[in-house]
Amino acid sequence: MKVKEIGKEADMRRSHLGLILIAALFAVAVACTREVVVEKEVVKEVPVEKVVTKEVVKEVPVEKVVTVTKEVVKEVPKEVIVEVEKIKEVPVEKVVVVEKVITKEVQVEAAAEESVLTVRMANMSPQFTPHTQGRGDMAQIGAWVWSRIAQADPTAGQWSPDLAQRWSLADDFSSMTFNIRPSALWHDGTAVTSKDFEYTVRSFLHPEESSWMLATMTAIKGGKAYQEGAASSVEGVTIQDDFTVTFAFESPTISFLDDLNNLCGLAPVPVLPAHKLDDIPDAELFEHSYWKEDMTGSGPWAFVQWVPDQFLEMTAYDGFYFGRPGIDRIIMSIIPSKDATQIAMQRNEVDVNVRGGVSVEAQEAFLADPRFDVYATMGTHSGGWSFNMRVPVINDPKLHQAWAHCMDRATMFQTFQNGLGKLVQTPLTHSWYQKAEWESMYPYDPDKGRALLKEMGWDSNRVISMLTGELKNESQRAYAAASKQYAADCGIKIEYDEQSGAAWSKSFYTDHDWEMSNGGGGGTQGGPGQYLGGRWVTCDAPSCDPWGYSAYSGWDDLIHDGMKITDRVAAAKHWQMINEDWMMVDLPIVGTWITAGVKIKTKRMQMPILDPIPKPANLSDIRVYPVHIGRDDNWSFHPEQWKLAAK
Repeated sequence: MKVKEIGKEADMRRSHLGLILIAALFAVAVACTREVVVEKEVVKEVPVEKVVTKEVVKEVPVEKVVTVTKEVVKEVPKEVIVEVEKIKEVPVEKVVVVEKVITKEVQVEAAAEESVLTVRMANMSPQFTPHTQGRGDMAQIGAWVWSRIAQADPTAGQWSPDLAQRWSLADDFSSMTFNIRPSALWHDGTAVTSKDFEYTVRSFLHPEESSWMLATMTAIKGGKAYQEGAASSVEGVTIQDDFTVTFAFESPTISFLDDLNNLCGLAPVPVLPAHKLDDIPDAELFEHSYWKEDMTGSGPWAFVQWVPDQFLEMTAYDGFYFGRPGIDRIIMSIIPSKDATQIAMQRNEVDVNVRGGVSVEAQEAFLADPRFDVYATMGTHSGGWSFNMRVPVINDPKLHQAWAHCMDRATMFQTFQNGLGKLVQTPLTHSWYQKAEWESMYPYDPDKGRALLKEMGWDSNRVISMLTGELKNESQRAYAAASKQYAADCGIKIEYDEQSGAAWSKSFYTDHDWEMSNGGGGGTQGGPGQYLGGRWVTCDAPSCDPWGYSAYSGWDDLIHDGMKITDRVAAAKHWQMINEDWMMVDLPIVGTWITAGVKIKTKRMQMPILDPIPKPANLSDIRVYPVHIGRDDNWSFHPEQWKLAAK
């Protein structure tokens, strides 16, 4: 009995051991399966938080592996995080699958939409430097990427502080001192200093530079010597401290600020970064990668990229001294075609048409479209027919006067400009030179024109070669045809010598290989000294007096004497005398008109200076905004204040 009990007890112990062994084996098997809980995050909108537990018992073959995944998906504006825990097929005979779902709401702040202004440009110079280009594209870049010493205030008709927060002209007009804004920074964070002002002067006195800018820079004492290589620095530029610089003049000057900021009505001089450009050799300056890949400036927008013949991109500069611009990004899109421009604007692909214009029909269409503003800004450059006074038969005032009477300029003005702008007689269009009664001195009178030709003994079989740029569109060809027909009606035969821009400049300025030219007009929003003293006197630069007018005895002296007059009233009388007694008699240029460039912008672009723009009933009623002292004041004055409403 005792043995049986012992045997029974032994059997129980073996049974217990067997159970323990089975349990241990089960535990090992489970451990060896490396069971993992999977977290899965899924974002979806649900109003409540709940937990769902699901048990599933399933027969599966042995030796399976647990798969672990984690996924995160996000939705805006609300974020819901979903946790998913799964135990999938495991290498045991019985597996428990548990799915746990947890949801919760998370508020997500929506990102602000970037404002992007798309500006249409008809073209953009392949060589993009302010030294070699004074055209409209350079003026625009100069206002937006770089900064100027001062900017033209169209509301007051005077210069307003920019990089220079103030300036002072010496009592004897011999120098001008500029105080630089201490908060001004280049786009790389470097401070703008007097060294940048000094370098800018030197760079525009480049030994190979011969543009309209030269006269202004050589008015600074020692400027001519530096330009000719006779000096290593410009004597008249004195750095007082990091933020104060003085320019001393060769002779007393009252219009230096006008000249510096508004070169012949073309691009003002932008201040350039010395730390980026000063170490570049003169021979490499204009071809340096800075002008295509860098363009570090100090203006409201920083250069991003430039794809020639396509677009130039810039972005708002957070450190701009007048405050971050209201528009985040600007795309200057190149669209040569006027028709393509119209389509792009109507599709909301372009916000502003700055230059190049659109057809008259398109202007009328935009007038009728409530989504757009249509207005015009008086230009600063006048057109005209130039006479090469180096050619004996062409150098006769009676021929020039006859031509003025033979051209029906008023009709041409209405036909080709919709009467927007101003008819002119001579290239001296600034208020320095003009009197209102002179504007009708040469009315359309073909009989008077024929009489003058007869007096001079003009040979009606003689054909005048008319140098012109490429006649690229129907309007240009129509203008050329009208000029030719008016001349023929008076007994003057012309044939057009059509040349590309570079070839035209070489023929006109360098070789003087022309008789008449459909170009070379005036534009004199700057001071008389800059325009007449730079372009109409004897000098070595090709840009000096391509008309040959300085050969007239006493002309050079008259200009130089006028530049020394420091009283503005007396100076105005002097320049008006030059216009009345010389230019309006000899007519080296028969003027046409100053163009008022039609601009079209979407109403969502808000320009405090212009808005609200009155809605005209027709094209002839378009408001023409005057340009007081600078080129396209309205497009240069505090552009950082612009806003762009959402589409």
